[in-house]
Amino acid sequence: MCKLLSIAALVAGIWLLYMGHERQESIAGKAADSLSRIGQKVDGGDHMTDQTKYYIAGAVLLAAGALGLGVVRK
Repeated sequence: MCKLLSIAALVAGIWLLYMGHERQESIAGKAADSLSRIGQKVDGGDHMTDQTKYYIAGAVLLAAGALGLGVVRK
């Protein structure tokens, strides 16, 4: 069961990284990136875009899946 969950996490992580890349290359992603930079200039706060959230979540799931499968040793 643990191996099945690890494989599922690995696949979900790869999928989220792919979705983040697709979002970054789309018109909506480029607009969000530009608006995020403008927001940072205006108020100095951090404005995280959706594609950045996809990248972070995908990396966490990918690492968890790799640890669960034993690809990466603790």
